Amino acid sequence: MLDQCAASGNPIQPAGALCSGSGMVSPATLFHQTMQRLTIPGRGGHVAALNFGRAHGPIDILFLHATGFCAHTYRRLLEPLDGALRAVALDLRGHGHTTLPANPARLAHWHGYADDVIRTLERLTDAEPRTRLIAGHSLGGTVALLAATRAPRLAGALLMIDPAMVLPWMRRWLLLPFGPRLLRRRLPIAKSAARRRSDFPALHEVRASYDGRGAFRSWLPGFLDDYLEDAFERRSDGSVALRCTPAWEAATFCAHRHDLQAALRKLAIPARMLVAEQHSTSARILPLLPGLAPELIAEPVPGSSHFIPMEQPELVRERMLALLR
Repeated sequence: MLDQCAASGNPIQPAGALCSGSGMVSPATLFHQTMQRLTIPGRGGHVAALNFGRAHGPIDILFLHATGFCAHTYRRLLEPLDGALRAVALDLRGHGHTTLPANPARLAHWHGYADDVIRTLERLTDAEPRTRLIAGHSLGGTVALLAATRAPRLAGALLMIDPAMVLPWMRRWLLLPFGPRLLRRRLPIAKSAARRRSDFPALHEVRASYDGRGAFRSWLPGFLDDYLEDAFERRSDGSVALRCTPAWEAATFCAHRHDLQAALRKLAIPARMLVAEQHSTSARILPLLPGLAPELIAEPVPGSSHFIPMEQPELVRERMLALLR
């Protein structure tokens, strides 16, 4: 699915591209004129990405997904943006079509995710900042913060959508030997992820199993289909398997040794955080924000759960565009 046109010397190519006299055209653009698939070489594999709007030039928005999801999950959020903008969404390590090595036993923090983002942006553009806005949901929101503070010229602004954050006392516990591994046995969401069914006889059975249930209960129509499109690998016999393995998903939920307090103190660009009204993964950190990042704007989103982009995509687009002004 990610074959490249060998005739091109460009290391960053539209995945599955069609060769023509006028250049490279992704098959996806035959159906979605503003979406193009890219593969970006990395260490030990490649990073997969979706490009919306302008195909070339400076990046206006870089978007990062939540744990267990993939860039294509957010197509209905990003595709309606102004076609004059360029938005790029990445499949993070261990997710979607990205093929970078993903060993759950070695995952203890999210700095590796952030470093992948930094290196990928360096390959995508020479402009500074590398992107006018870096935005992300859950895992993606926290990784966006880590990347933006590890590479100060990476982004001009930051939007975190209910980022996954833990309190300092929990991080201190995780710094103990085998802390993340012990948490995988105790944290309900990690235990549930580890037991998640990864193989199905057919994709329609996945849809029947997920539609209207669990995390997908509140999603607007179409978002589940976009998630299924890239989250599952198709096999020759018609069966499908999760691209983000249950072991990697569970390990990600427990890999919180990164120092959020230090990252928040270093935040020096305009930033906003959307906070879910129910089942938030960021509300617990709100009392600490005045002392850590006084300029960060925290905005509660009425009527929302943790899945704000799938429930209120128009609001998220409005907040992204406001940070570009």
